[in-house]
Amino acid sequence: MRGLAAVFVAAMLCPGSAGAEIAGGKVKIGVLTDMSGIFSVGLGTGMVTTTKMAVEDFGGKVNGVPIEILSADHQNKPDVATSTASRWYDVDNVNVITDVGITSVAFAVLEQAKVRNRTVLLVSTGSDEFTGRVCAPNNSVHWLYDSYQTSAAVGTAVPLLGKRWAMLSADYAYGRAMEVGITGALKKNGAEVVGSFRHPLAANDFSSYMLQIKALAPDVVALNSGGDDTVNAVKSAREFGVKAKLVGFGLDTPALIKAMTLQAAHGVYFMTAWLRRDDAETEAFVKRFMEVEHKVPSAFQVGNYSAVLSYLKAVQAVNSTDSKRVIEQMRKTPIRDVLTDDGYLRPDGRMVHSVALMQIKTPAESKNEWDLSRVVASLKGDDVFRPLGEGGCNLAN
Repeated sequence: MRGLAAVFVAAMLCPGSAGAEIAGGKVKIGVLTDMSGIFSVGLGTGMVTTTKMAVEDFGGKVNGVPIEILSADHQNKPDVATSTASRWYDVDNVNVITDVGITSVAFAVLEQAKVRNRTVLLVSTGSDEFTGRVCAPNNSVHWLYDSYQTSAAVGTAVPLLGKRWAMLSADYAYGRAMEVGITGALKKNGAEVVGSFRHPLAANDFSSYMLQIKALAPDVVALNSGGDDTVNAVKSAREFGVKAKLVGFGLDTPALIKAMTLQAAHGVYFMTAWLRRDDAETEAFVKRFMEVEHKVPSAFQVGNYSAVLSYLKAVQAVNSTDSKRVIEQMRKTPIRDVLTDDGYLRPDGRMVHSVALMQIKTPAESKNEWDLSRVVASLKGDDVFRPLGEGGCNLAN
């Protein structure tokens, strides 16, 4: 009997023996992203590709249980995202949704996850509220970047860039959060905002904004938007002869810079949450991605790989897809992968890691078609992400 008891205990402790704890006999990952809108170059099918790469690198199964990937385009519309998320959770038994995108969409998906005790990996979402007043530490992690971190990092660059700033912000939650965050960071570092302007999402004409900004003669213009909006704003600034230094957000997407051309984009500064390492692991990762997508991955796509891989490791360790248990395990495991070698997940859902200030190269400086930017400064995550406890997150959620 003692021998049989020992066998029973061993079986219970063996990860591969408890596959039944994973509901439905599968781990289902839903990639919900912008497939066709202004952010699709840095997100799009590349998010599906890096999800597949994470699953492949993990081995395709979790403790013998297969992994299935679903994908959909939320079109940057909260109602579309809500409908998709509720169907995935209720009908398709999806365990985790990854990426999500703009803040309004992320709010909608997170609400669906909280009601159903499912998980959301917030990757390209930028608002710092997801580790602040609307945090959901049992249901979500905020993986790549946020408005607080980006603003704080920009503030450290005041001595390099200048003290008189103008801001052109996308008129939605992330753009407004960036405007507030950068204003505070600049004031803290002895700089001032001499003018602020807002444009609609997916704007086509920036001429009136640039003429007003040019008249202010600022040292720096912060372009608080992303994707095609940032690209079009940079082009417009060049066209109208704005002499100020430009700081663009959402430009940690090499394909966007390449499309702008170095002739138009050179000299522009941007923050990146992925400081690409010069090692064999990174080069092999980029090569695999390019074989499918035919371009270098964006920081968002690399961040998605990291988040999915970390999630799968945690599911394996606890042998369950229960959201609270999985995220608790994710907090116990340092993040060491192609995205970062110094990442860790905090109790408020914030993944902290090093970031960098970059500058786009001139055509003469570029050595090949994807040699597009240089590192200006590398910044430790603890120095730029909001300190734990200052965001108003209720950790008992």
